[in-house]
Amino acid sequence: MDRALVLAALVATGCNARLHAGYDATASVRGPLANLQSIPRIAAITGDPDAAPAAPEGRTINAGIGFGDRLFQIGLGIRANNIATSTLDAANGPQYLSAAASLDFRYTFVRIKGISTNIVLAPTRTLLVDSAAGSYSWGSGVRYGGGLQLQLGSFGVFADAYQEKIIFGEGPAHGNSTRNGVTIGLAVQP
Repeated sequence: MDRALVLAALVATGCNARLHAGYDATASVRGPLANLQSIPRIAAITGDPDAAPAAPEGRTINAGIGFGDRLFQIGLGIRANNIATSTLDAANGPQYLSAAASLDFRYTFVRIKGISTNIVLAPTRTLLVDSAAGSYSWGSGVRYGGGLQLQLGSFGVFADAYQEKIIFGEGPAHGNSTRNGVTIGLAVQP
């Protein structure tokens, strides 16, 4: 295991790093996970579904790092899902919070001057936390999609359309859920 980590570090240092950050301009969730997003924390604590209005919908914040050349990259992506100004509000914040991590495989198949298109395939793990009870559950899935990037020197502006299929084997989101969206953001790749 130690040899594999050292080998991976040596390979990564010989490749260009790509850092990116963005947010979902549009997103939707279907399945059991969608039913949990709007439950306010106070309703979960009191047991009264009318104790507070539904938690407001937030945005998904994305960040990641990838290593490789300008055509193929392997990287790590992280996402905080459905983050709003009320997320940490004790009463009106959502009962369920989720975050995800993925191992991203990105291939750029068209590059014309500063414009490029790419496809992404990424196995994912999603953590769902019940903020009222303190319990959590894990989901596994796959995220795939395509994107467009405008490169200006070392900096780029990108838009990625994606779909993520998530399976929870237990917990309140038991079953299959789907998350779709469009992420926009900035990337740096020297």
